[in-house]
Amino acid sequence: MLAVAVIGCAYTATIFVARDDTDLGAAIVGGIANTVPVILFGGLVRRFIIEKLVGRSAIRQTLGHAVLCMAFSVLSFWVLIILLGMTSGASPFTFEVKPFGKGSAWQLLENATTYAAIAALSYLQAWRPVANAKSAAGEGEVTLPAGLPDLERPRRPRASRHFIRSGEDILPVDVSRVVCITGADDYSDVATLDRNHLVRMTLAEFEKSLDAAVFVRVHRSSIVNVDLIERAEPAGGGRMLLHMANGQAIQSSRAGARLLRARVI
Repeated sequence: MLAVAVIGCAYTATIFVARDDTDLGAAIVGGIANTVPVILFGGLVRRFIIEKLVGRSAIRQTLGHAVLCMAFSVLSFWVLIILLGMTSGASPFTFEVKPFGKGSAWQLLENATTYAAIAALSYLQAWRPVANAKSAAGEGEVTLPAGLPDLERPRRPRASRHFIRSGEDILPVDVSRVVCITGADDYSDVATLDRNHLVRMTLAEFEKSLDAAVFVRVHRSSIVNVDLIERAEPAGGGRMLLHMANGQAIQSSRAGARLLRARVI
């Protein structure tokens, strides 16, 4: 709300000072008309930037900002013309829309500058928690804005051991010896280098507790330890067949194969 008020006051002051034939009331109306498009489209582009552009490749960010800036500038200009026509006409339902003429270029440039400010604030909001997390170095949990890519989220230290219930006993399992985890519904089969364990735990829960640098979910029903893949071969359709250190063969999905190919050097 404070940002909206500042924008509205800035537009009002600019219009009042720049035009000698404009009284304060008309300047306020003009300031509101200029502020409404920023409110309408500013929130949308901010959310898109944080969710779809922050942390992505340079090409994706460049193309994304070019398209967003153009759309923001043109749509804001269009809404502004409509609002000015409604406020200056005899009726909000019957009015005449007049183009800006030579002032159109200046208005579009102003909209592009406004977009640049929104984009800069969006990046600042998205990256500030990461910087704070690095400086805090484990001093409590950090809450990040919705939509921030997972690669930019600070990761908690991963456990080097899991404890698995076997009958009445609880057995320790070294994570480094876990070859793969397969499962369905609420159960998972944890395969180590020497034995298998049936665990009442979903793959999604395992995925959250394992180090993403070592364990990759290569299929909807399979997580593998990349350190224990002995070899991989094409399986058709963009998939891969992974031969694990315990002799087990795991077929990846196309998405899982892309994750593994991204690690090829």
